[in-house]
Amino acid sequence: MVLCKNILKKLNISPNDTILPLGVSQLGKPWHKLAEHINKNYDNFDAALSRYFLNKFRVNTSLANINFTIEENKKCHQIYSCAAGKIAFEIDRALLLNLLHDFYGVSDTPEADNNTEITQTEKRLQERLGDEICKIFLTPEVAGQPLSMTPVHNQQHSHWAWCLSFRLRGYPQGDITLRFDHPLIDQILSTLRNDTEQAEQTTFSEACLESQLRRLPFTLNAQLVCMETTLEKLLRLQVDDVLPVFLNESVPVTSGDEVLFHAKVSEHQGQLVLSEFIDHYTG
Repeated sequence: MVLCKNILKKLNISPNDTILPLGVSQLGKPWHKLAEHINKNYDNFDAALSRYFLNKFRVNTSLANINFTIEENKKCHQIYSCAAGKIAFEIDRALLLNLLHDFYGVSDTPEADNNTEITQTEKRLQERLGDEICKIFLTPEVAGQPLSMTPVHNQQHSHWAWCLSFRLRGYPQGDITLRFDHPLIDQILSTLRNDTEQAEQTTFSEACLESQLRRLPFTLNAQLVCMETTLEKLLRLQVDDVLPVFLNESVPVTSGDEVLFHAKVSEHQGQLVLSEFIDHYTG
């Protein structure tokens, strides 16, 4: 949509303002609530992405931001189909290569060359990321119903109703983009309309509340070692000094300032884990 400067001036709109064009088919639908609807689930997306990359990549990252765009025409090859419509997955090659090297534990960072053809290793990782990340974002809370997604092979789709892009903390170069087609967006918009109409009558069921609580992100802290020393010895400490310390047999596990329980430190598959939990109030 191209608006001349005179019309913008009459409407008291700055040329620098973001103007989203709406087609006739989009009128009367709560498109303005889509971004708010997605952002309401931001913490759930953040926690799910953090768990996924920590478990599969051994990478500590999280959701940095989410940006939204409307009505884009772009050919996409990695497409997933569900009962409500189609969703496309895209990842910038710079980010894909960094994740690939982190996945295989390579220390040096590769240079992204968009002129070279994507390798089979990159393609496999890209498909693996698409399978999981689409599930993370297209939850029943977002779509209004559980959706099962199936990869669509050897097909292209170029007209998308709405897109969201996000970045991962620690990876400043490269975005991940999800593109939604019109039927899928219509399903989400119908969910928003129903939520608005039934807002006064809606109550949380026990199952829904339990599901929300199970995905609530929080951090546990455990003090593994401690030692007593004098101020004089503390002031004499130098870089690379070796201190003889021993793991506590039972360590307090806290959330904020509150001790939740005590646990023992064990080794499992080369990692330190907490085991033999003891209730702080009964132990």
